[in-house]
Amino acid sequence: MENIKRKKVCLIIPSLRHGGSERVMSLIANDWAEKRDVDVYLILLTKQKKYYHLHNKITLIEPNISYSKKRLSKLFFKIWILIFLRRQCNQIAPDSVLSFNERYNNIVLLSLLGTPYRKYVSDRNSPFKDIGFFHNKLRNVLYKRASGIIAQTITAKEVLYKNTGNKNIKVISNPLRKITSSNVKKKNIILNIGRLVDQKNQLELIEIFSMCDHENWILKIFGTGHLKDKLQKKIDSLNLSKNIVLNDFTQDIDSIYGQAKIFALTSIYEGFPNVLLEALAHGLPSISYDCQTGPKDII
Repeated sequence: MENIKRKKVCLIIPSLRHGGSERVMSLIANDWAEKRDVDVYLILLTKQKKYYHLHNKITLIEPNISYSKKRLSKLFFKIWILIFLRRQCNQIAPDSVLSFNERYNNIVLLSLLGTPYRKYVSDRNSPFKDIGFFHNKLRNVLYKRASGIIAQTITAKEVLYKNTGNKNIKVISNPLRKITSSNVKKKNIILNIGRLVDQKNQLELIEIFSMCDHENWILKIFGTGHLKDKLQKKIDSLNLSKNIVLNDFTQDIDSIYGQAKIFALTSIYEGFPNVLLEALAHGLPSISYDCQTGPKDII
């Protein structure tokens, strides 16, 4: 009997550090490796600590060099990563390539210009997010050449079609990971999960909490980011160190969802927030700002 050639799929993402797009990519990779009759290759574009587990059937490829914050170092790395990507994909010879995240999708499409592989991209944040003049222009040109685009919402599809003219855009919302139920006792906890960056807007969440009747409540914020010290100073200035606690990300997040009574999301913009999806899957009453995309599609 003639052997049937197994299909090869190459997935590309900047890293597997904690984040929504990283979680989704790991879910897709693991599912395909376990359940689909395909060989799964995962290429990371930066060498960083990996937060999400990968199935042992996945072939992981990552760069062996890094870059510093110096402008010349960054420029060298950008040129090097273009060559690295093209070389790795040519060695794999995949049937299809799927890349996640805005600016990096441009790098992938630019690197693979002229190659025969089917190339699919997906932006994982708000379609209205400004990624810089150069990258905005580059995206509008390169995305048109992609074999297809995955949008997270109908609004994102409309914006992408208007900007790129690519006719093969499909709306696929984020998958929900397997939720582990817990029988822990509910407490007066308001929960927020997200990187401590301007987009997630936890500073305003702290201010809102301070204006509420919070005597018997605790606001727990889980995340890491450059605003951690600023958030802690705000908490201290409001004398709320006993009522507001900053925590690092944890793998045991399901038990945290189980304890909380309210989930609060104050993001200025989102693509399709996994944390809100997970909170609702836990049956957790959820309050969110009405971003242009994301929360309204879920709630």
